[in-house]
Amino acid sequence: MSSIPEVFAAMGEAVAGDGGKALQRKFKGTVTFTITPENKTYSLDLSSPTSTVSEGDAFDSKADLAVTCSEEIMMKMINKEIQPQQAFMKGMLKIKGKMALAMKLTNVLAATRKKLPKAKL
Repeated sequence: MSSIPEVFAAMGEAVAGDGGKALQRKFKGTVTFTITPENKTYSLDLSSPTSTVSEGDAFDSKADLAVTCSEEIMMKMINKEIQPQQAFMKGMLKIKGKMALAMKLTNVLAATRKKLPKAKL
């Protein structure tokens, strides 16, 4: 099982290079993820030519989209146990900002999943 830092490292790999350019064409925006209860913050930038993921709030609370959820819910979304839309409707995922970008989070999560190490049985 992956940890939150591993998930965001994989997201960083997913947005780099050619894969990042494809995501950028679909997404075009900035996201701040806040993972509770530790309030650990990560920033995703798919608005500039060099897409990045970094620790901390790189946008000073002015991201196009702010996502807040627990570590458990983030891991469930990564593991496809719950869709972001379901988590939002159930109040498990808080969203502020551009809802059109929120609907495209599944693209970012899918690209991230591909970069995570596979579990060995």
